[in-house]
Amino acid sequence: MKSIELATLYDIKVCTVITGPNGEVQTWPDNLDACKEVLDLYSQNLKPKKKHKESSTPVLEPEEEQGEKDLLTLVESKLGAVNRRIHFLENKNVVVADKGKRKRIE
Repeated sequence: MKSIELATLYDIKVCTVITGPNGEVQTWPDNLDACKEVLDLYSQNLKPKKKHKESSTPVLEPEEEQGEKDLLTLVESKLGAVNRRIHFLENKNVVVADKGKRKRIE
């Protein structure tokens, strides 16, 4: 898998999320906390920075700014789906036992 190669060769945090046609999600690494960490970092880095008038940062054209907003919306929606899947998988082996107590099945 190319993700493993990237993580190993460049010593970077990498996450792969694969969604199937029926909504099933597979991730690498299998550790869902590691995936969530990478996705959170990615989401934080996509948020537009506030621009100050006296800043030397170039001002984006309206269509470029809209493109960034569209990309951010898309990534945030995918992140929401991954977070829902992580929550589902974390609770997959939990059943409600006597008197509402939760018990993990191994």
